[in-house]
Amino acid sequence: MLALGIDIGGTMIKTAIVDSNGTLSEKRLFPTAINLKDQLLEIAKEELAAHKVEAIGIGTAGRVDPITGNVNLATSNLANWTGVPVKTLIQEKTGVVTTVLNDSSAAAFGEWFCNYHRVGTLVMLTVGSGLGGGIVINGSPLHGKRGEAAEFGHIIIHPGGKPCNCGKEGCAEQYVSMRLIHSLVAAAAGQEMDRTTLIEQYLNGNPVVEEAVSTVTGDLAIVVDSVFLSLDPDIVVVGGGVCELGKRFLNSLREELSVLSRSSLYTEEDVVLSLSGNDAGIIGAAVYAMIREAPENG
Repeated sequence: MLALGIDIGGTMIKTAIVDSNGTLSEKRLFPTAINLKDQLLEIAKEELAAHKVEAIGIGTAGRVDPITGNVNLATSNLANWTGVPVKTLIQEKTGVVTTVLNDSSAAAFGEWFCNYHRVGTLVMLTVGSGLGGGIVINGSPLHGKRGEAAEFGHIIIHPGGKPCNCGKEGCAEQYVSMRLIHSLVAAAAGQEMDRTTLIEQYLNGNPVVEEAVSTVTGDLAIVVDSVFLSLDPDIVVVGGGVCELGKRFLNSLREELSVLSRSSLYTEEDVVLSLSGNDAGIIGAAVYAMIREAPENG
């Protein structure tokens, strides 16, 4: 069985064809357009013209109703996306069964499916342009009653702090993101670094970049500690673009957690980096669609 996986982010849309083992092929990238509805439909039709699939799985930023596939709430990262009936739009226009879930939930499910099948409870934190989260319990993504489960990026960690695009102040994603690392480096160094240069400088021990990353890992550790004490998962996986900082970043995070976990039963070793990387969301969306829709396909 094959499915089309689509991962919608604020800056990029990623697509691929995924089989029932989670193996992907024909991966493509598209800059996210302002008129996202038309773009998504165009991409889906283009992919379906080139590939025969039995299902379409879509992971999108925003809070998604897991039953209707409607986006109940999206921030300004995806303009005019709140209220869009994504499942109905794509399914009716293409004739292919479609499922829709939050992009970080899709990434968590993809990570669990490909790498942690024996784990009972997995929590994933995706650190990229913002901070997202997903929870998988006994092989099923946890959506919550309103599709708001695992919105760790909008938990307040600094009351009265930086304003967030969700309307609150002090949300975690204002302190934990690759975007913030880039901003801190630019402010300290007097010039911006592109992604490749920043990663190289960090791995080579540039003190300015190290300080910026350390600032972010300190706040990320607070979020991770809260996750363990709230859900007591088997494992917390850190995914998203921050994974490109590699083992050095993980060691920095674990060092912060070694202090916070002293009075807890979890250890810093229970936190790992994603093994599927930026493909986790595409895989998770597609496999979720195949599992959910297989009975309907006979």
